[in-house]
Amino acid sequence: MAKTATAKDKTNAAAQALREQIGNGALGPGDWLPSETQLITQFGVSRYAARQAITRLVAEGLVTSVDGKGTYVRPRRERARHADTRTLTRAATPDGPRFADADTDGWEPVEGAATYRTNATEDLALALGVPEHTPVFAVDRLLSSGDRRMLHRLYVPMATAAQVPALETDPFRTPAEVYALLADAEITVTWTESVQATIPSPDDAASLHSTPGAAILITRRVATDPTGRPLAMEETRRSADSIQLVYRIVPADA
Repeated sequence: MAKTATAKDKTNAAAQALREQIGNGALGPGDWLPSETQLITQFGVSRYAARQAITRLVAEGLVTSVDGKGTYVRPRRERARHADTRTLTRAATPDGPRFADADTDGWEPVEGAATYRTNATEDLALALGVPEHTPVFAVDRLLSSGDRRMLHRLYVPMATAAQVPALETDPFRTPAEVYALLADAEITVTWTESVQATIPSPDDAASLHSTPGAAILITRRVATDPTGRPLAMEETRRSADSIQLVYRIVPADA
């Protein structure tokens, strides 16, 4: 345990020292960081610890790693080039309330949607709020907007589909369709959203055409009924390079 703690401390110290050098300009935009061998000598860490320190800086968006060349400091930007609005709007119609996602404007499908049934993995179960191995229906869409790409995935638990006849007949819907069917079934829905930055899998990086070494942003919007039972979950994945997510805040009663 003592050795693990020491290695972790050295990794933290190396990462912090590099952050400070980037922050004070000692390492400027476009400058290459020391090689792994140089970091090992400079900070007295193992090769694994040196790689971990670099991985953290990549995840924080401070540096970019290029296979076979090394890692350089990313250019600073005053503002993100793209701002994606994350909110749902509600409109009253003769058929009842209908919901639309402000984030869908300008996004077009790259290819046909993939539909399938699966069982919730540990990660999906925790995010969705259902027991592991819960059967769910999923719809995957790859979307584009200009030179950007976004992976969108909708999960509908089988229990939700069984509660709404139209979903039981066809569970592979768009989010707007799912929310409309829930409203038609007189089910009150509330939404909770979370955002996580992470290093993409090779498949995600290829699909998103993301910058090598750049993190991606994962949003998860969970729809629940008044008892807190999960009804559906939307998940989006997009490159974190030069974008920001914008949220409209509606005050809630204390």
